[in-house]
Amino acid sequence: MSTVYTFQTFQQAQAAGEQPDFIRHFVQQHCTSGPYKMALDADLYDAQKNPGAERFAQAYALMLKRLSKNTKQDILHPDMVKSNLFRRLNKQRATYSLGNGVVFADDGVDKDRLGQNFDEQIQKAGYFALIHGESFGFWNNDHLVVFKLTEFAPLYDEKTGLLQAGVRFWRLNPDTDMHYILYELDGFTEYTESKIGNVMKETVTKQAYKSVTVTTPGGGLESVEGENYSALPIVPLWGSDLHQSTLVGLKAYIDNTDLVMSGFCNDLQDFSQIYWLCENFNGMTDDELQEFLVKLNLYHIAGADTSEGGKITPYTTEIPVTARQALLELLHTRVYEDFGGLDVHCVSADSTNDHLDAAYEPLNQNADDFEAQVKPFIRQICALAGFDNAMPAFNRSKITNTAEQVSMVISEAPIIGQDMAIDLLPNLTPEQKEQAKAALMAESATRETTDEEDEDDGSR
Repeated sequence: MSTVYTFQTFQQAQAAGEQPDFIRHFVQQHCTSGPYKMALDADLYDAQKNPGAERFAQAYALMLKRLSKNTKQDILHPDMVKSNLFRRLNKQRATYSLGNGVVFADDGVDKDRLGQNFDEQIQKAGYFALIHGESFGFWNNDHLVVFKLTEFAPLYDEKTGLLQAGVRFWRLNPDTDMHYILYELDGFTEYTESKIGNVMKETVTKQAYKSVTVTTPGGGLESVEGENYSALPIVPLWGSDLHQSTLVGLKAYIDNTDLVMSGFCNDLQDFSQIYWLCENFNGMTDDELQEFLVKLNLYHIAGADTSEGGKITPYTTEIPVTARQALLELLHTRVYEDFGGLDVHCVSADSTNDHLDAAYEPLNQNADDFEAQVKPFIRQICALAGFDNAMPAFNRSKITNTAEQVSMVISEAPIIGQDMAIDLLPNLTPEQKEQAKAALMAESATRETTDEEDEDDGSR
C-alpha cells in the first residue's frame, strides 16, 4: 500500500532529516496520481489533441487484427478529426465570469497594488482550475503567479484540510536536471536533482518571501531583513465544489463525436462506391482476404475464377449519413445541456431579451458555482497583499437585444428623466453619454433663453 503524503508526514520526514528524499518521493507519487494524469489528458484535449478516440480506435483495430490473425501491415488512414469542444466550453465558462476583470465593491482595495496583470492571472487561474480541477495562486510580494496542478504538488493538513506547504517542480528537457522549490510558511528552499546519479542537493537555502530594508536615521542602509506572511502565500482554487476536472463529464461526448466524424472520413476511403463481389474462387486465407480488400479499395474490382460455377456480382455501398448526423446533433445538444453552456445556435439576431435570459440561465447557474470558488480565492490573495476586507465582484459578458433595450429606455424617458435614460442606453460609450448630456443641457439653455425673449416681447 502506497504512502499518503500529507503535511504531517512531511513534518515527520523533516524531523528525521529526510526532507530531500521526501520531496523526491512525494513528487513522484503526485505524478502517478489520478488527478495529475487527468490534468495531463485535459491539456491534450485543451490543445485539440484529443487522445481518447485515437486510443479506442487503435485498441479496436488491434483486437480485430488478432481475431482475424492478420499479419499484413495496417491500411493507412488520415488523421482523426478532433473537436475543439473542450476548450470552447471551458473558455466560455471562464470568460463569462472573469473576462471583464475583477471589480471591488469597496474603496479599500488599491487594485494597482495587486499587479499590472492581476485580471489576466485571475482568469488564467480560473481556467486551469476548471480543466485540471485545481490550480494555485502564489502571491509573490507584489504580483500574482499561477501554478498548475501539473507543476505543483500540494501538501494539505490531514486534520484541518488547509494547504500548509507544497513543492513546485519542473524540468526543461528530459535530459536535464530536475528542479524543486519547497514552499513553507517560514520561507522557500530550492533543490536540484541531477540527471546523472539522481543526486538531490540543496541549491538555495531557506529564504523569506519578503525583504525589508532597514535604514539609519540619516538615510544610510543598515540591513536587509527577511519577512514572511502570516499564512502560506499559496492559495488553492477549485473549479467547482466537485473538486474534479471538467474533462470527467466532457470526455465521453468529445470521444464519441470524434469517432463519428472520423468515421465519415474513413468510410469515404474504405467503402468502394461500386465493386464486384466474387464467389467460388477456391477460398482465401486471412492474408489473402486482406490483400483482396486492398485491391478492392484501390481498383474497385478484383478477379475471380468462374470456371466452376462461380459468379461476379456488382454491389454499391452508401455511407449511413442520416443516422450519424442525428447522433452528432444529439451529442451536440446534450453536451451543452449537461455542461450548462450557451449554444449560440439556440439564439438569433431577433431573439428577445426574455429569450436570451432563458438561454443564459444554465450558464448563470454554473457561473454562480464557479464564482463561489473564485471569490474566496481572491479574498485570500488580497489579504496576503494587505487588503483584509476585499469584496470582489464580476461583470458577466452577456449578449443582449440592444434595439429592444434602447426602445424600452426611450419609452420610459418621460418617467425616469432624460439624464437617467442616457445613462441606461447600452449602445453609447461613457464619452458619448457625456456628450449627449452636454448637448441636452445646451438645448435646454437655448430653449430657456428663447422663452425669456418671447416673454419680453409680449410684455412690450
